[in-house]
Amino acid sequence: MLSALTSKKVTLFLLGALAITLAPATVSKTPIFIGAGRLLITLLAIHLSLCTITRWRRLSADVLLIHTGVLIILLGSMISRAGYIATINIYEGDSSDSAFRWDRQEDTPLGFTLTLNAIHHDLYPVAVRVGVLIKNKPSKLYELKTGESFSHEGFHVEALAFDPIPPSLQLVITEPNGHRSVKSADKEAPAQLGEITLQLIAFQTPKIKRSWVDLTLTPAIGLPSSGKAEVNSPLQWHGLRFYHTSTNTDPLGKPYAGIQIVNDQGIPLVYLGFIALCLGNSIFFFKKWPGLKPTSRQHTARP
Repeated sequence: MLSALTSKKVTLFLLGALAITLAPATVSKTPIFIGAGRLLITLLAIHLSLCTITRWRRLSADVLLIHTGVLIILLGSMISRAGYIATINIYEGDSSDSAFRWDRQEDTPLGFTLTLNAIHHDLYPVAVRVGVLIKNKPSKLYELKTGESFSHEGFHVEALAFDPIPPSLQLVITEPNGHRSVKSADKEAPAQLGEITLQLIAFQTPKIKRSWVDLTLTPAIGLPSSGKAEVNSPLQWHGLRFYHTSTNTDPLGKPYAGIQIVNDQGIPLVYLGFIALCLGNSIFFFKKWPGLKPTSRQHTARP
């Protein structure tokens, strides 16, 4: 009975059934396919465990590594399913102690307070048009990109940076006497420096190269913790990972950011399982690959 349950035919049957079940489950998300897939994965884990336990004396080290790697991956995936993903849109400077959990389809208390301290951007060079006025009379219109500069009437003006929220241009102005100052110019409030006025006339929609947020996490008991979260570089805290997913503004121009909170304790086990699986496969193919096996030399006696 045990030998039948641990046979290769059962392995092939379970793998085939998994392929047939999980293919539509990834597209339709139908509960019956997802439930069947989880059942088959559990059966595969039990089957592989029995195979490993009953035959471990006859299995080579590389095959044992492959079996162990697969079992660790399956264990990690089962632990991951016990976690959750939650999302929240939060204004700059605001705090929240709840988020929308996708597994429950409702807002759920987090058990801590999340505060969005600041939103930061790195932009690609932005094309802008700067109008120069002398004694409030239009003098010239310059078109340049952030990082570039122009000179006018003895003044040297560098477009240092562009802030899209609200749209404003930061300028470094060097006067004829060598004095430098930093001014901010927009359509409503131009940069004024004596008789010269610099006004932001137009700009292209900026493209974000990199964005990140500063977060503070305050537990119910204990000290708060602060850090930076990016799209592909999350802030890690107490087994949770915080990703910055989006940045936007409301109709009034107030900025807010999207934060994704991931509770997945099985990831370290999945990584460990993949390392063991890759190592076992590498040893297995090294042993089987023609020409890689050490060949024994035959010595013949000379007459």
